[in-house]
Amino acid sequence: MAGAARPSLRERKKSETRQAIHEAALRLVAENGIAHASVDAICSEAGVSSRTFFNYFPSKVAAIVGLSSFRVTDAGRAAFLTGTGETGLVRDLCILVSDIMNQTVREGADREAVRDLLAARPELAADVIRFAGELRKEVVALAALRTTPERAGLAVALVMGAVDCALHSPQQVEIGDGPEQFTEWLLAAVDAMRGLARESLD
Repeated sequence: MAGAARPSLRERKKSETRQAIHEAALRLVAENGIAHASVDAICSEAGVSSRTFFNYFPSKVAAIVGLSSFRVTDAGRAAFLTGTGETGLVRDLCILVSDIMNQTVREGADREAVRDLLAARPELAADVIRFAGELRKEVVALAALRTTPERAGLAVALVMGAVDCALHSPQQVEIGDGPEQFTEWLLAAVDAMRGLARESLD
């Protein structure tokens, strides 16, 4: 069986440029804090123009996180909408969110460095939350096509809570192990949260 096609020189150059910008943003914020890590400073550190920067990332925070955006892919949307009603809604949301989280792997983000930076620079958390806010709205709107807007918001909050547990887990849950394994971890976390709620509320 033939192996996977090697990326072209152009694709490799693009990947290297993206990585250089991401790593420069991480270094500058780690050393000086987000307020002193301007786009111009990141460009200077990475050796690129501001035009090149914005070809890869829409903002400073996006460069720090290492993602051009969090987004629902067309394939993910289509797969989610094959389900109907509330049956399997949380499971399908876990699958959808797992696919989105794996963008960090596909786009080459240094997830460990980002996690360490968030721990060292907690003031960055609010900017990251705002960056991810549009994704949350998009996922809630998508879930609302299968249930009421109120229940869609609750279901997404439950799954996002499980994602937060994964990102801060002492077990070092690895998103890059594949969307299937990350989905299973999210489902287990959701089930544990449901059990805790029942025990605590009884």
